[in-house]
Order: sequence, then C-alpha cells, then structure tokens
Amino acid sequence: MQKITVSKNGDSDYKSLQEAIDSIRVHPLEHVTIFLKEGIYEEKVIIPDNKPDLRIVGEGPRKTIIRFGDYAEKIDENNKKYGTFRTPVFYAQSDNLIIENLTIENIAGFGPDIGQAIALYVSGDKCIFNNVSLLGNQDTLYSAKGRQYFYKCYIEGHVDFIFGSGTVVFDHCTIHSLRDGFITAPSTPKENKFGFVFLDCNLTSSSPNNIVYLGRPWRPYGHAAFIRTWMDTHIIPTGWDNWDNVENEKTARFFEYCNKGPGAIIEKRVKWSHQLTTSESLEYTVENIFTIKDEWVPNVKAQNNN
Repeated sequence: MQKITVSKNGDSDYKSLQEAIDSIRVHPLEHVTIFLKEGIYEEKVIIPDNKPDLRIVGEGPRKTIIRFGDYAEKIDENNKKYGTFRTPVFYAQSDNLIIENLTIENIAGFGPDIGQAIALYVSGDKCIFNNVSLLGNQDTLYSAKGRQYFYKCYIEGHVDFIFGSGTVVFDHCTIHSLRDGFITAPSTPKENKFGFVFLDCNLTSSSPNNIVYLGRPWRPYGHAAFIRTWMDTHIIPTGWDNWDNVENEKTARFFEYCNKGPGAIIEKRVKWSHQLTTSESLEYTVENIFTIKDEWVPNVKAQNNN
C-alpha cells in the first residue's frame, strides 16, 4: 500500500490534498492512503474517476477541515453564473473511495444572492464516509449516482441539503437543520428500489418548531426512508412535501418505521407517505440495500483496523 502525507506546515510529502491526488498515477496498481494532518485546507478537491481505491484520513472533523466558497449565483470571468454543479468543494468521482475523520465545508453562506453551494459531490460507487462532517446550507450533499455509506457522520444545511439519485445509507448519523427547509430531495430512478435510507439517526435543529420537512421528490420516483430515527420538534407533523405537484403523490416513495421523538407524529403524516410494517422494515438493512447490485457490504470496523 502506498502512503502519502499532507500537511500545511510543509513537514510532509505535499502541502495540499489536490497536489497529493495529482501525484497518484491513473488507475493505481495498489491502494493509496493519504494522511491529511491537522489544518484548514482552503482548496477545491477533485478525485477523478480514473483514480479508484483511495483512502483519505484526517485527524478529526474539528482538526482537519477542507473548505471553499463557490456558489450558484457567483459570476465567472465570462459573466455567467456558476450554477449548482460548479460549486462543490469536494468532487468524489472515483469508486471504492474511503474518507474518514475530517470536515468538508462550503463557506459561501446562504440567501438569494448565494443560492446552491455544495460541499460534497459524490458520483463514485462503493464509497465510505466515516466520521465526516459536511457543512453547508442549500444543497450540502449531492449524490449524483452510485452507492455510498455514511457512518457516524454529521451533515447540516437547510434547503434540499441531501439530494440526488444515488443509493445512500446514513447509519447512526446526525442530520442538523439550520433553519426552515427540506432535509432530502431524492431523484431516485424508478428502477432503483432504494434511494436515501436513514438508519438509527438523529434529526436535530437550532430552528423553531414545525418548519422542516423530511423531504420532497426532486424527481417523481424519489425514495427516502427514515428507520428508527429520533426526530426533534423542528419536523413538521405532515412530514413530507410534494414539491407543488400533486402528481408526485402518486409516485414518490417516502417511508418511515419505528421513529421516535416529538417530530415523529405518524398520525399526522401526509396520507401518500407510508409507515412500514415490521416485516417490510426487514428489507432495510445495509446488506440488503447495497448487495442488490453485487456483493458489496461496507465494513467500517475493518477499515479502522487497517
């Protein structure tokens, strides 16, 4: 295994994460681990799809921080707006990527002059995020495609801050709403059984009561499920929104099971969402969700022992 160290103070192989990634050959012949030492790294990071099997390890979310501030309403040198998908701080495009113990933050802020500002754009398949904090406002995390596993992560935002068409499991994560808005905006393809699945998570907020929706369908067949999740008072009793389109109520796939807390008032949920039965909930395991395509099962404990 190749090992690379990155440090801001120069006592390492490289001073920036992007320099370290650029140094790795296309289609590496062995797994590569990048140790990112404590510090604030002001940079945009791109891991291209031809550099799979990378592992990036920080010294903790409060110590190792990658941040930048591009946003959708920003004007470029050609007098054109950036738009949503030029804003990410971190592009994770490769497969079999592991990121641990760090923070990715879009510092653009929020408001009509800012718009969308993505922290993490991930399109790689079979990616693991362990003890990672994602900080932003509108559109914090975009899962474009593929399968990703988030374990004990912290994700914050306010409008559609977890969105996209990927198959993603959030396991024992904290999902924090900064103000009114929507936690999820899935665009799950019709043929995909699973979209965004939250297992044993905590939904927290610094907002007033009853102003945050669990989600709304960015595309008609959007799928999201909250399983055994604790919900605070910020969750609106109706739970889900149809994105101003009644037709979405016929196709959107929004599920809950055995949730707790003052925001888990199931008798007031919209009628077109679904409370899973115990037998139906048994399908919602990490193994079943991810092995629907092949035999991949993420193993965070194994990674921590390496």
